[in-house]
Amino acid sequence: MDKLDIADELTIYTNQLDNIAELMLTNINNLKISKCNETDRIYFLTDYIKQISHDLYNFSNEIIKDDAK
Repeated sequence: MDKLDIADELTIYTNQLDNIAELMLTNINNLKISKCNETDRIYFLTDYIKQISHDLYNFSNEIIKDDAK
């Protein structure tokens, strides 16, 4: 597996994480419960997933840039 294959795989995982985060947000917004500690924890996890996704995307781009040199 070369660097570009790895970058492509990271991009796929990034997209999957983004989809999971969006699904979680949709489900939170559809809940008929008041804001509480549990929803705060779910929002935290959603934000954390988005941050990991963003970091993976940036890492993938760095791999592609390094490979192009």
